[in-house]
Amino acid sequence: MSTNTTDAENRAAEDATEHESSEKTTNTNVTRRRTLQFGSLLGAGSLLGVAGLGADTAAASCNRPDSIVHLDYDDYGSWEEIYRVSNGDRDNMTIVSDPTASGESALQLRVRENDHWGVSTHYDFEDGLFELNGRVNFALNTNWTMGGRNAPSNCRLWNCAIARGEGSAGGGTPDGTNGWSNRMYVTDRGTDPNGPFRLLSNTYHMGNGDGTGDHNYLLDGEEYARGSPAIEPGVWYEFEYYVCANTVTDGEANADGIVRYWLDDELIFEREDFRFTTDHADNIIDTNGPVGHYGGRYTAPQTLYAYYDDHSMALNGEFEFDSC
Repeated sequence: MSTNTTDAENRAAEDATEHESSEKTTNTNVTRRRTLQFGSLLGAGSLLGVAGLGADTAAASCNRPDSIVHLDYDDYGSWEEIYRVSNGDRDNMTIVSDPTASGESALQLRVRENDHWGVSTHYDFEDGLFELNGRVNFALNTNWTMGGRNAPSNCRLWNCAIARGEGSAGGGTPDGTNGWSNRMYVTDRGTDPNGPFRLLSNTYHMGNGDGTGDHNYLLDGEEYARGSPAIEPGVWYEFEYYVCANTVTDGEANADGIVRYWLDDELIFEREDFRFTTDHADNIIDTNGPVGHYGGRYTAPQTLYAYYDDHSMALNGEFEFDSC
C-alpha cells in the first residue's frame, strides 16, 4: 500500500480538549447523501458493491434492518456531499485515488504535527436509530507513529454511534437525556510507539460519570476484549461495529445496551451492560462517521494520515439476518 508520508494514562487527559458542542445540531445546508431506493424485497447481498451508485439504499425483508446503505466514494466529487463536520478543519479530509481498498477512490484524513484535530465528520440519521451495524475499511499511513511521550497515546479514528448532546463528548456526563457515544481509537498502549498498534473502545454512558468516557482497551486480559488485534501501518482492515440502545422500563434505563466490534470478521470486543438512555424519542443514535482526533493534553508527534473506504450501514438491524 502506498500512502502519503511527506506532508509537512491519563484517562482524564484523553478527552480534555475534544468537547464537540456542535454535535448537538445539524448543518442543514450540507447535502449529506444521495440515495437510491430499491424494492422492499431486496436483501443486503443483492445491493452492496453495486457500481455506479452513490449512497445505495435497500430495504430489507422482515423490516429488520429498516434499510442498508452503502457509500461508494467513487461517485462523489466531494466528501462533504456525504458527511457533516462538527469539529476540526475540513481541509484535513479529501478524496484520493491512492491508496484504496476497492474501486477508484477513498478518503484521506490528516492530523497535522503538533495538533489535536484532523476533523470530526458525521453521516446523520434524521429520525434516530435504536440499532446501528456499520462496516468500513481503514488503514494507517505507512510511517504512522505515536511516540513522543512516556504514557500511552490514543487517536480517535471512528465515531461508531453518537446521540448528540453535551453528554456525548469531552467533559460531558450522560444522564439518559443529554447524549451519549461510542468511538473507536488506535492506541500504543501495551505496544511499541512505532507499531503494531492496538484498538480502544471509548464510551460515554450513564455508568461513567467522570467526563472522560469509559476506556476499554482491546488487549489480552481486559474484561470485554475478545481479541488483541495488532494494527500494522500500511495495511487495510475491515472494521465492523454494532451498537444497540438499552431498553427502558418505567422511565429507568436497563443495563442491556450493546457494543460489539469485529476486525476482518473476527469478534474482538463485546460489552452488553451499557445504560445509554432513558429517552427513546430524542436520545438515540443520531450519527456516525470518520474522525481524526489525537490525544487530549498531548498532540500528534508528526503529520499522520488515516484512510477509509467502503462505508456501509444497516439501519435498525444487522447486515446478516434470518429470513421470515
